[in-house]
Amino acid sequence: MRTSTITTAIGITLALNTGTILAESVTLTTLEWPPYTSEALPQGGATTAVVKMALESVGLKAEVSTLPWKRAIADAKHNAQYVAYFPGYHCRHVDGFVASDPVGNGPLGFAENTQSPFTWENLDHIGEQKLTIGTVLGYSNTDEFDKKAGTGWIKVVQAKDDLTNLRKLLRKRIDAAVIDKLVLSYMLATESELADSAKFLKFDERALEDKLLYLCFVDDENGRALRDRFNKGLANLDIQKIVDRYFDEEF
Repeated sequence: MRTSTITTAIGITLALNTGTILAESVTLTTLEWPPYTSEALPQGGATTAVVKMALESVGLKAEVSTLPWKRAIADAKHNAQYVAYFPGYHCRHVDGFVASDPVGNGPLGFAENTQSPFTWENLDHIGEQKLTIGTVLGYSNTDEFDKKAGTGWIKVVQAKDDLTNLRKLLRKRIDAAVIDKLVLSYMLATESELADSAKFLKFDERALEDKLLYLCFVDDENGRALRDRFNKGLANLDIQKIVDRYFDEEF
């Protein structure tokens, strides 16, 4: 059961000064997933920048709490101070959420070790080769990949994060790792642990899917109203232009 008063249940805080409304804010959860979302990055990352701009355009100020991914989802569901979590490839991680219009996209595919490259034509080909694929615990991939992994046709080994998977890949403990292309590029450019071995890691030319990213609102009357309001703000933005400018200016 979502706790708190009716006022916080709708996730809106009214800041008052001598009886005048100064600001209206909503609080969201996200994860540490640079360059899309990160407390260490300007504006909280590229996707956070888009989300904040869309909300600001309809008179809402976004407050963002960065949490471990599974907790970010759970807190958005059970803690009434939060109205949504992001960025999700979908909003079906748990029941009770409804998706916004897309807030961006991310090419999802495989990181591979250039010293032991692999080839594949389709996901069945991966299963036929009995390859071991690294994934991140709690993350969804593509529907087809997750279905085949769930049946055991594709052998997966879960890790706590992308860096752990890249370590395994360099040590040849896995054959490939599912990862977002921009996340891999960011890690190779900024992760000191990978500085000497970055030349041995690359994103496979064949992507699994260019994934759309969503803001996932609590699926109740107030959440749906906020979703609709957010979508109106989002429609005013050129998302790709904002993201491109973000990377040009910040990296």
